[in-house]
Amino acid sequence: MYLTLCDIPIEWRGTDCPRDLAVFGRADAEHDRPRLIIEGRSVDALPDVPEPEVVTGVTAMAHRGDVLVGWNTYEGMPDRTAVLEFDGVRATVFIGPHTWECSVLNMVMLSLLPVVSRAGTLLVHASLVEYDGRAVAFTAASGTGKSTQADLWVEHLGAQIMNGDRAFIRRIDGQWNAYGSPWSGSSPYVRNVWAPLAAVVVLEQAPRNRIRPLGALEMMPRLYNNIRYPFWDQAATEASLATLDAMMKEVPIHLLSCRPDEEAARMTRDAVFGA
Repeated sequence: MYLTLCDIPIEWRGTDCPRDLAVFGRADAEHDRPRLIIEGRSVDALPDVPEPEVVTGVTAMAHRGDVLVGWNTYEGMPDRTAVLEFDGVRATVFIGPHTWECSVLNMVMLSLLPVVSRAGTLLVHASLVEYDGRAVAFTAASGTGKSTQADLWVEHLGAQIMNGDRAFIRRIDGQWNAYGSPWSGSSPYVRNVWAPLAAVVVLEQAPRNRIRPLGALEMMPRLYNNIRYPFWDQAATEASLATLDAMMKEVPIHLLSCRPDEEAARMTRDAVFGA
């Protein structure tokens, strides 16, 4: 199955493609050469894994020679629920009898991040909305109110939600675009859509609504932890940081101190698009 994520062609082979990834399938007969081939391989027992070198959340990683091995561990589940082997060009995701689809998508993310990073793309922890033909990305730590602000734009401004948790932001020929992704967190919004990026809005909760442009020295501390980096690949991580640096210089980035109300949505709309 051929897919396109943030205008980057990939191919899924083998067992059934995960539902949220299949949303990004291509129906046309002509396909660009895929930059990443992922094989989903159903097995009765997942392969052994090395001792973890890095553990982040439910994901562990280690290297076996030049091959990245990744796996998920969930409390109350077997010691691994999906296993990835990735050599930089091809990825194999081993899918066992107890594998959850979210585990498969996590393994896809591990293999995809180095590829998109080298193509001037960031995967941002953000709720993404489309308004008047352009995208606005709301980013903040979990629980701050990204989804709430996105919902307010839908309710009061007629916007459309593009993704509820992870958005691709990519620079192509000097233009910044935002794309939906297969990773939606707890939200139901997985859409194969894109729009030119109008602004990034960093959120913080506050007793009254205020919005202002972020200063140059404020941007990195506010944005850095909301980007997913392929830190197991030094060159790809350096590419991500270069893209982040370019975005901070070229894309309007605002700090919204806000309550969860209509005024916050309209104030942000006016700041980004003009009153």
